[in-house]
Amino acid sequence: MSSKEIIETGLGTIGKVRIIKALAEERRLVTVYVLHKKTHLKREDIKNNLDDLVTIGWVTQTKYANVVYGINRQNKYVSRLVQFFSEAGYIDQP
Repeated sequence: MSSKEIIETGLGTIGKVRIIKALAEERRLVTVYVLHKKTHLKREDIKNNLDDLVTIGWVTQTKYANVVYGINRQNKYVSRLVQFFSEAGYIDQP
């Protein structure tokens, strides 16, 4: 996948931006339920957006008792995006 395709997939919807924001503000892994509470998006939309974000490596997915998600701060696009969001005042760094 090209850089253009990765960025377009990652930022393709407001839902993805809200999910990235919510995950960037968390220091722990979270469930779809937590993301639903933080983003006010439909659970189905969250799951669809998470599938895309996991596929491009922007979000990690781990299965314990529940499936939990976290932002992949090692990803070069994610680290720059989180820095931009922080500098722009869009997110509060924990």
